[in-house]
Amino acid sequence: MQKRLSVLFMLLIFSLSLSAASMTGGIPVREGLFYSEEELDSFDFSQKITEGERAYYENTHIYITSIAPSDPVYIYFGHAGIEVETPGRESVMFDYGTFRFDKSFYFNFALGRLYYNVIESYTSYRYRQFIDEDRTIKRIELDLTPEEKKAMIAFLSYNILPENDTYLYNYYKDNCATRPRDIYNKATDDRFRNWAENIDTGKSFRAWSTPYMHKSFFFAFILNYLQGPNVDYPVNLYDACFLPDVLLDAVEAFEGHDAEVIYQSETRPETPEEYGIYLKSAATGLVLSMVILLTALKIKGLRIAGDILSALMYIFLGILSIVLLFMMTMTNHDVTYGNANILIISPFVLIQAFLHLSSIGKKEKRRALGYTSSIMLYAVVLYLVIKGCFMDYLYQDNIAYILFMIPIYSAEIIVYQLRKNPRTAKPLHRI
Repeated sequence: MQKRLSVLFMLLIFSLSLSAASMTGGIPVREGLFYSEEELDSFDFSQKITEGERAYYENTHIYITSIAPSDPVYIYFGHAGIEVETPGRESVMFDYGTFRFDKSFYFNFALGRLYYNVIESYTSYRYRQFIDEDRTIKRIELDLTPEEKKAMIAFLSYNILPENDTYLYNYYKDNCATRPRDIYNKATDDRFRNWAENIDTGKSFRAWSTPYMHKSFFFAFILNYLQGPNVDYPVNLYDACFLPDVLLDAVEAFEGHDAEVIYQSETRPETPEEYGIYLKSAATGLVLSMVILLTALKIKGLRIAGDILSALMYIFLGILSIVLLFMMTMTNHDVTYGNANILIISPFVLIQAFLHLSSIGKKEKRRALGYTSSIMLYAVVLYLVIKGCFMDYLYQDNIAYILFMIPIYSAEIIVYQLRKNPRTAKPLHRI
């Protein structure tokens, strides 16, 4: 028992130290990037207009446009853009959600150096794309003065220049919706921010984004596992505008009039308000624990199937935890920093995979599986106790992964006890 506790303590300290080892400075990024608020602050929005220009800008219309989510996963969360209609010219859309697939894309993506661009294209062309994908399109006209419209268009024209069109994407803080939000706020002389920041949503970044993953529990499980406590604090409405739908609703409320529906999807469901990732994770963990329990049966074929499936599960979880460890310590993905999930599902589960593979056929590793699983289970329970005592310091919404792993670790211990005592294994044989 003393040996087991010492191993448990070492595992807990090691895992927590990995969480603390997350980088805070990040790795170098390319020069010449366009930083949203910094660049907006340096731009003169106090544009003067002549009487000849006044009529032109009075007949100019600027909209914030929201496009509903779609597939694949990188557009699960929707899209936003800024439309500009000027007299005598076809309407154009400024789009901050574009990136280029080149030889360095995946390398930069892995390191958290997501280089995105703003482009200008004809609105009709973009509409056709979205309608072909059956995505709902809504837009709201901004109630701006002629001076504010001129300043906003001048900034957009400045922003699309080749030397100004690239920025470092961040899903929550700098994306295709926050860029239009910042520009709109600057055009209103910070009135929009001052209004929105005083509205508490009562929800965190994670709580806002998880329902948009409702199409795939697989991706919801992975993406939430990789994100640490940085996304779990309540945000105000201004911060919540990282989502295009929320941005449109906020502008509607601020402007005091409704958005216009350009196209209504015929097949895509609305994004739900909530998503039951806790229940789904617990249910999945129970199902996988049943797979592990197959290894307690005396029927050789079922026992081998249980070992193979269990090994595959642990290999997947082990690879996922190694990805998290890499993102925590070697990249600019700040949402992964300080992530305690590395304790709940750690690279040590690869030991479980090896033991299950070693158990196929005549080799039996049940004692080792029971021993390592009990250490990991004790570590999770100890973390949960410490988390409850120091909630302010270990504030992370990761209950889904605790509910997922406890049945799995427990099943391994049960199998060990059943295989150790053949008499208790007989009822399983009769099932």
